[in-house]
Amino acid sequence: MLQRRYRLRLSSDLQSVRQNGRSWRHPLIVLLVKANQNDVSRFAFVAGRRIGKAVVRNRCRRLMREVVRHHLNEIEAGWDMMLIARSPVTAVSYHDVETAVLQLLSRANLLCTQRTSA
Repeated sequence: MLQRRYRLRLSSDLQSVRQNGRSWRHPLIVLLVKANQNDVSRFAFVAGRRIGKAVVRNRCRRLMREVVRHHLNEIEAGWDMMLIARSPVTAVSYHDVETAVLQLLSRANLLCTQRTSA
């Protein structure tokens, strides 16, 4: 489970990321990003009803959350991020979701390893 300080909880924060954030798309996931004034990055994981029933949506959110939790120390601090599952994510493994999330973070220049080498 992701610690509370790493979670986007308020609907106003989610709305702000949706309206004012930049987005990057992958066939499995969409990443929305907006800068915040905190010393940590906060995350929200979304799977709409179009994805499937509750069990399927929960699995999709759980997969995305685990990828972020495992790579939390590699992600830049000071950002609000929303990861939105797309329908093909229901038929893929953890490793495919991990690849998708890391590709999106890399394209958004939010991985620490990428920043130091560039």
